[in-house]
Amino acid sequence: MRIVVRAALLWVACAVLGGCQLDPSVQTGTEVINMRIPLTGDVCGVVSASAAVSAVDMTPIGPVSLTVADAAITGSITSVPAGAGRKVQVNAYNSAGLEVYAGSTEVIVEAGKTVSANITLYRNTRNCPLTTPTGTIDITGTLDTGSPPTDGGTPSDGGVVVLEGTDYAFTFNDVALSSNGVVHFLDGTNDKVRRLDLTTQRFLPAFAGTGDAVSMAVAPDGSATYLGYTGGRIDAFNPVDATSRFFGAAPETASSLLVTGDYLFTVDGSGSWDSHSLYQRSTGARVATADWRYSSRAMVFSPINKRVYHLDSGVSPTDVRMVQVDHIAGTMGTETDSPYHGSYSLPNPLRLLPDESGVIVGSGLIFNTRDLTYRTSIGLTFQDIAFHGDRLYIIDTVGETTQLRVLSSTFDILSAAYYQGTAKRVFAYNGQLVLITQNKTGGGLRVHLIPL
Repeated sequence: MRIVVRAALLWVACAVLGGCQLDPSVQTGTEVINMRIPLTGDVCGVVSASAAVSAVDMTPIGPVSLTVADAAITGSITSVPAGAGRKVQVNAYNSAGLEVYAGSTEVIVEAGKTVSANITLYRNTRNCPLTTPTGTIDITGTLDTGSPPTDGGTPSDGGVVVLEGTDYAFTFNDVALSSNGVVHFLDGTNDKVRRLDLTTQRFLPAFAGTGDAVSMAVAPDGSATYLGYTGGRIDAFNPVDATSRFFGAAPETASSLLVTGDYLFTVDGSGSWDSHSLYQRSTGARVATADWRYSSRAMVFSPINKRVYHLDSGVSPTDVRMVQVDHIAGTMGTETDSPYHGSYSLPNPLRLLPDESGVIVGSGLIFNTRDLTYRTSIGLTFQDIAFHGDRLYIIDTVGETTQLRVLSSTFDILSAAYYQGTAKRVFAYNGQLVLITQNKTGGGLRVHLIPL
């Protein structure tokens, strides 16, 4: 398979733009070359790139380092003398510093004019071997020269909108996306839940906690949010006016909360080992509880199977477990572990497959929800995963960037792209991916809205 990346290069004259201030080093008769090369189909792991300009009648310029972020190579070369036969060479490299794509094109640079050209980067199959015997993936990029949107987002290649700024300068302990398009961030440092409305791309009023917040649960439809505090108190929040009310009190700190239909499933440290409990959401009454249970570091609820699945913690070897929960009758059954007892690697996260027939963990292993027997592996580890149609979208951190890979239903890698910041979470919502990354410097978040 040869992967060809086709993109547009825009040669921009500051004089044409009006009011553009040239770098002092740029002399009369020279131009600035701005480039954007989409990486939507990159499967070679591009993390850096460079560009150079040369011609027989000019001193070569570069190589100049380019930026690899937001699924594109971008950058500029200044002080390019006007003239014909200007050869632009672009090279892209993986995390090992090996060239994985390269290409060049010649253009005529005219003073005071804007000229467009295309460049093709060809895959270096020695450093990025082919994984399938046939096939070609052509990726055509377009250049967005429009004005920034009024919603505060910044457009990037392919219609991606990046939300960032002072409102995003926080860290989070947990995050959930409700079906009404609101992202809920548990900001444990400030004991509040920050809410980002994806429709307006604005933050809604935060839910302010009444104590040391340690756990959060959000109703799938966004109709209620629950906060658990040190000591056992649990509050419920109304999304309409952001008010809170006392919901209930666990015997000890509820380290994990999960909405299961009409009930709130909790894990606390009371009794022997830990206790699992069900609280009626309409009244706050605890209707079922059992100790000799395991603590949890990741949980999901399957309405079809009427079970809570979780990865245990504080025990060796670790295992994946399930608890029967009737989310209508308010009853809770026994806790059952897998048949393997530590034979598999089970890192976070734990996610439910769309048809609820299996759960997948961060090592790429899939277990059947029926009896927790092993089904298969996607063959790749990940920080988080989302599903849309017959595609799987997995993210992980590569250096200081997030790698987003798209897999087919048979787990073949269809494409890879890179975004600024380390990988945190990814969701599929309303025909787009919601990718959350975090900058290593400053700790601010970036929310990337990527069309599907």
